[in-house]
Amino acid sequence: MTYLEVRRINIIKEEGENYTPGDLRIGQGEGRWNPFGLEYSPEAYEEKQLQELKHCRLAMIGIFGLWAQAQASGVGAIEQLSAGLTAPDYYAKAGYFLPEGI
Repeated sequence: MTYLEVRRINIIKEEGENYTPGDLRIGQGEGRWNPFGLEYSPEAYEEKQLQELKHCRLAMIGIFGLWAQAQASGVGAIEQLSAGLTAPDYYAKAGYFLPEGI
């Protein structure tokens, strides 16, 4: 985090009045980080940014739901999630019902 803050402050000093808030020079544009070579029009890029914001908001609602469930039930979020990922007993014992030699 310290590195990003120092970088942001240096960018603000370089650009002065032309600085765009939140721009760390790692997005789309000339000389920016673009490992997959994605090229969007400005309208499509704004749409992708909006999609990202919507997904982040949904994730925050989901995390809040996990927290609220943990507070209401007294069972932590990790225990709740891990209980849903375990194999039921009948599934684990299905191998015993197959004929021998198969």
